[in-house]
Amino acid sequence: MQHPSAPSLLIVLAGAGVIGLGRATVAATEATPAAPSVAAMMPLAPSDSSDLVKEAHDRQKGFEQFRESRIPVEHEDAPRHSCDQQIGHICIWFGGDEEADFPPELPQVDMARRELIGFLLSASHKVQDPWITGQLVQYLTEVPDYPTAERVARNCRLTSTWWCSALLGYVLHLEGRYVDAEKAFDAALPSLPKYERERWITPRYILNDDEKKDFEKAEAEGGAKVWNLFWKLSDPLYLVPGNDRLTDHFARWVQAENRRDAANPQALYWDDDFEATLIRYGRIIGWSRTFNPERAMREGLSGGKVHVVDTREVLGHHSPGSRGYLFPERFLRSPSDIPPESWITAPRKAWTWYAPPYAPSFHGLDSQVGRFRRADSMLVVGAYEPETPPPEVADAAAATGDAAAATGDSAAASDSAAPPPKPEPPVRGPVLSGLFLVPVDGGDPADVRGTEPEGVFTLKAKPGKYVSSLEVLDQAYKRAWRARQGVRQDPLVPGLVAVSDLMLLEPGASLPSSLDEAIPHMRRNVRIHQGEKFTVVWEVYGLDVKDPAQVTLGFTKGLPGFLTRVGQFLGVLKPDRPVEISFSDTNPNAEQTLFRAVDLELPNLQPGEYTLHLRIDLPGREPSYTSRPIEVVE
Repeated sequence: MQHPSAPSLLIVLAGAGVIGLGRATVAATEATPAAPSVAAMMPLAPSDSSDLVKEAHDRQKGFEQFRESRIPVEHEDAPRHSCDQQIGHICIWFGGDEEADFPPELPQVDMARRELIGFLLSASHKVQDPWITGQLVQYLTEVPDYPTAERVARNCRLTSTWWCSALLGYVLHLEGRYVDAEKAFDAALPSLPKYERERWITPRYILNDDEKKDFEKAEAEGGAKVWNLFWKLSDPLYLVPGNDRLTDHFARWVQAENRRDAANPQALYWDDDFEATLIRYGRIIGWSRTFNPERAMREGLSGGKVHVVDTREVLGHHSPGSRGYLFPERFLRSPSDIPPESWITAPRKAWTWYAPPYAPSFHGLDSQVGRFRRADSMLVVGAYEPETPPPEVADAAAATGDAAAATGDSAAASDSAAPPPKPEPPVRGPVLSGLFLVPVDGGDPADVRGTEPEGVFTLKAKPGKYVSSLEVLDQAYKRAWRARQGVRQDPLVPGLVAVSDLMLLEPGASLPSSLDEAIPHMRRNVRIHQGEKFTVVWEVYGLDVKDPAQVTLGFTKGLPGFLTRVGQFLGVLKPDRPVEISFSDTNPNAEQTLFRAVDLELPNLQPGEYTLHLRIDLPGREPSYTSRPIEVVE
């Protein structure tokens, strides 16, 4: 669908976010409407409510025109690249660190906004109109004046009570009060009109077509609880109370409702492409405007006639550090099987973005997580250590594997003009840290928390299916680290043997004789240097016979895969001493737990990803396996 008065190209620098418009004539952009009059602050004379609403629309449009006219114009020197994403007439352009490269708002724009707020506030006392109330809250949060915006939302007396609750949730979310924001949105959702409710609580816009199919398959099997689980597992940090990714999703819908019938600095009609862009990429945090004189001259001489062309474009910027946090929908039917990863997606790979205000610098966390059986409980051990990224990859996109965005693959990034990146300070603490176990089948997460920047957590829980999350939040520098993976422990079948996860010990640790002795020395990552000798520990459960067991340790290249025979190992490893599996015969009918630790040394492998495997064979039984992904480094 063509916008009535817009060109076919809208430049949005998101990730360096800009939403822009190429104008048709100079007159259209040179006209500078007068700022709203100070008289707007005065009490209004009685008038028909429809006239008051119309005047509110006119004043809001006048303000946005004034805002647009006061955005400084910068010459566009470099030619634009093609869109990284195209949504209708909107072009999404990833600009890396240039996301925040927009001019500050001029004081007269703030003054004009405050005069508009004064008018809207007076009008809201005279007429109960959802549009006026929504615009009043919208512009109050732009100031920002959160206390007044919250007061307006709480004192809202509209017949559409859901809109009052939604506006309150919007304000509380922007304030960072995510628990209260969730409560406000929960109050709004049951009363939403059916059409609007379907838009808010379905994966409209936030998933692509293929992802929606996976989501719908999981939803068909799990019902409404899949939606709740999806958002619970998409919460960026469990260390921060409330689910800010969920409340941000609802806040985007509130803003979409506010913008649907309102003017904007780009003078474009609100349509599905604007709505989709907002829901996928979030709020615009600033505006810039460019002008290309060469293009103006070229287009002005086209068709053999001389005519004036205005090539200025208004660009809307999104939050720096934005990336994807949504749980991978393909694992929704079995979240506990997701492999070790943080699933923080770089901008170029993410379908939808978010930037947590409390930690715009967000990274994967070096960690190692393992499960062990303790009577009728599961003991989870999590070792962690946040790595400070070097300056060349301190960019959020690079930290999540997005090399193209990190190198500024856009016209907005200039290698010659950009200052050298500053190194991030080391993580010294105190920080917020924790290990969380989120049950897949519902219920509250189990957790253990601390303030150490690195260390080892242990956490007991009932056997079952979980997603674990190791987290570190450095509030002083607004940066965070996170590692998540599936954790699953099924009941031990009588007569069968089970094996714990393999765990690596830190270099220099002496060979332990028990798990309790090994826990403080768990390695904080799974990196092994070429030629390094390292210690591996594990436990075996369920031995109730005296038959000898054969233990085989080996490795394969790549991520873990199920092995059916030893011949599939890329190499078989020989420990320094034989691994014996036996138990005392003081009570041969008792279920035994055996701890084992061995020193190993990999052959001279090329750097890369490998998997360390352990296989236990018992006469007349199915073999038992366990594995540990590792990374060999120089």
